[in-house]
Amino acid sequence: MHFQILLWVVASVLLIASCAPSRNPQTPGVDQVTNAPLTISPLTAVPPIEDYGCYRPYGEVSIWNVPLDWSKARFHPKSDAMMDAFFKSDSWIGADTSRYAANIYFVTNKTPLRPVTLWVKRSFRNAIDDFSVQFGEPGATVWVPLPQDAQPAPGTDGELVVINQDTGEEWGVMNGEIDNQGQWYAGGVYRYHIQNSGIPPKGFAHRGAGIGSFAGIVRPCEVERGYIGHAVTIAYDSPCAPEVCQANNWPAVVPPFTKTDGEGRWQFDIPEGARLVIRPEIPKNEIAKACSGVKGCIVWVLNMQEYGGFIVDNSGHPKTYAEGDATANWDNNVWSAGMLRNIPPSWYAVIDWNYPSTTLR
Repeated sequence: MHFQILLWVVASVLLIASCAPSRNPQTPGVDQVTNAPLTISPLTAVPPIEDYGCYRPYGEVSIWNVPLDWSKARFHPKSDAMMDAFFKSDSWIGADTSRYAANIYFVTNKTPLRPVTLWVKRSFRNAIDDFSVQFGEPGATVWVPLPQDAQPAPGTDGELVVINQDTGEEWGVMNGEIDNQGQWYAGGVYRYHIQNSGIPPKGFAHRGAGIGSFAGIVRPCEVERGYIGHAVTIAYDSPCAPEVCQANNWPAVVPPFTKTDGEGRWQFDIPEGARLVIRPEIPKNEIAKACSGVKGCIVWVLNMQEYGGFIVDNSGHPKTYAEGDATANWDNNVWSAGMLRNIPPSWYAVIDWNYPSTTLR
């Protein structure tokens, strides 16, 4: 009798295992995480990262991680006109983390996979490397490692980022919603890898400039230690529409970024992918005064002098992106929505994309 029970238990476990989605797809032509017709490489090729405490994603020579070289960098000849267009509706850059700011979760291979159903016309984007994007079926269900308490950020963007510490996978959810039964729905889901370049291949199409939600995000640990150490992300209403850019003989999107959602009609609206900076001659004591001593403001402005920030999205107000409140638990005395309000618009400038602005180390 005991032997029969044992056989039944073993058989049940094997059946459950055979139905569970695999975390390391191996079967050619089928992504076992999403059940979509994909061919991807095993994720064990890249060793896991042991300490994610304040880990800087993407490679050391990533465009996000190489500081400006002020012996090379130049301001664009139309920088002042572009900054006037940038601040045409509001004269300061917001930093609100209560909404439209991605919540960030760190998981392991032990975190259960949960189904996320895509809207009818939306597809899963798989870009585990920087060479190609593979697409799932529109409206398919994607199995994502999601903690039980995970929540998309408030606001229509509904963003969420998940980093698998065992594999280095970066998962992103856009327009995420959870119904009364706890079922997840989303307007977009992607998979990328944090040891890639930070610029996914053309066709990725998650955020406006074709990047994921983790790139350029400011995290509490970065502010606490006193430096961010990478370029940040910036949005405004609105980067130039392609035809407006082209009328100025500008690119519709500045390489290596691959797409734009710009709709701006002002003559000097800025292309997505352009790099904004704080002028390097502004002294630290003036920065501290303009920031009223708020650490997050000081750290952000100093970082804009060293790394700058890329325009990557369209938004209703000039803003920079930091981790959402639900996971960051920001102290309002350290980081707040209006902390950059008193930074003079004249401190900002646009780097000329026609010349090198960094030196690879």
